[in-house]
Amino acid sequence: MKYFILNQVQQHSNQMPNAEGTDKFMVVIAVISVLFIGITGYLISLDIKLRKQEQN
Repeated sequence: MKYFILNQVQQHSNQMPNAEGTDKFMVVIAVISVLFIGITGYLISLDIKLRKQEQN
């Protein structure tokens, strides 16, 4: 019985696609990175504009 269950688990794990094996994982990382860089750039530019306004 133990070997039957282990065999079934191995068969199901082999059939499931691996997220790292596909390019989807890298696409998700790239999208998150672009969003983070964009938000950071926007906040920096907003900070620069606010500093200029405070000096005037």
